[in-house]
Amino acid sequence: MKYKGMLYACLAATFWAISGISGQILMQGYHFSANWIVAARMVVSGLLLLIFSQKVSKKAKISSLFSQPLVVLRLVLFGIFGVYAVQAGFFQTIALSNASFATIIQFTGPIFIIFYEAFRQRQWPSFQTILLLILTFIGILLLATKGNLNQLIVPKMAIIMGLIAALAVAVYSILPCQLIMDYGSLTVVGLGMLIGGLFANLIHPIWQIDGIFTLHSFIQFLIVAIIGTALSFFCYSQSLQYITPSLAGILTAVEPLLSLVFSLIIFHLAFGWIEWVGFLLVFCSILMIQRKL
Repeated sequence: MKYKGMLYACLAATFWAISGISGQILMQGYHFSANWIVAARMVVSGLLLLIFSQKVSKKAKISSLFSQPLVVLRLVLFGIFGVYAVQAGFFQTIALSNASFATIIQFTGPIFIIFYEAFRQRQWPSFQTILLLILTFIGILLLATKGNLNQLIVPKMAIIMGLIAALAVAVYSILPCQLIMDYGSLTVVGLGMLIGGLFANLIHPIWQIDGIFTLHSFIQFLIVAIIGTALSFFCYSQSLQYITPSLAGILTAVEPLLSLVFSLIIFHLAFGWIEWVGFLLVFCSILMIQRKL
């Protein structure tokens, strides 16, 4: 059963990585905006996750959830500042740079969890953790500059949006913990997706399509919305039935590596030895930080 859980976690990471690649194809090849992709993706995947939750979750008590104002408030905050902020920051970073850079900088989310825990417990992180944070910063710097500190190879806004996505990953991880215990992960994330999707539609309604719809672009959108969101989270949720969250987190950490490999193959991404050093610094440092959480 443990291997089944490991397979589910690896599938989730693979689907997440594929989602970023398909998002880049939609934006670069078919001129869809990041805002439209986020708005459409979140509504579709939110509805699908809620359908899944009604089929498989024993905690799916949606009616009782909406009878408690504080629970609803936390769910709305999770949907906007957690789920929506992650999606918007991630896809805006892809639009400004590429899927590989967006994935690796979003991967730094545990840094903000470390800061949150340090503030909550009123104590500094350990020396080892601080060293890992410094190595992560150096890695991001190498990826963003190719070692030339006088010149950025990605726009400043891409770095800012990527860090917003990383911060939102921390909110996404911390805010809904009690809700998930009470109502189940599929129900909570499905509602968070739907609420975030409705908020995204205030920014860019899904009926205002700004890209080129063809059979190929429609397939890419289905990959983003269904495989890369609903199915990936379903696989991750299923993995937790067989393995611990820490093991699942370590296994899904292969997402940045898969995204890089896919980018090298599909987009012929230029990646020199300095970028490899930067990537490995970020990847290994965050992986070690995750093991401490």
